[in-house]
Amino acid sequence: MIKKLPGWLENRVDPIELLFRIIVGGIFFYAGFLKINDLQSFELSIRNYQILNDPWVSILAITLPPLEIILGISILIKFLYQGALLIACMTMSVFIASLLSLLSRNIDINCGCLGLNTSVQIQIMIDILIVLMCIFLMKYGKRITRNVSC
Repeated sequence: MIKKLPGWLENRVDPIELLFRIIVGGIFFYAGFLKINDLQSFELSIRNYQILNDPWVSILAITLPPLEIILGISILIKFLYQGALLIACMTMSVFIASLLSLLSRNIDINCGCLGLNTSVQIQIMIDILIVLMCIFLMKYGKRITRNVSC
């Protein structure tokens, strides 16, 4: 026989929200962790996009991995949650725009995303799914906040 969750926990746990939070937060944490362990190859990956020049490539290579780690942790533990989701959405939108610029300029590179060896088109699809999960989490979080405050 399955026991019912206590009332204080029943209103706070939704398996879909938890799953999306673990996926999005985990992806950001993992991506930042991979990049921070090998900053030189990450900087080379940024250079291959041929969008930024020095010193912006180095600045981005140094600042993006810690940002991704902080976003991942914030999303996982729901600390500054709505802001973290908004920044994650904006970051993913910039990633998508960068990948689309590669397609429009016919540049075929390994994007350096998540340590995967995927095509640019597949990576764009993955990034769009992450953005959709972020949007769901933002909408869901606002709905829960409204229900609790009533």
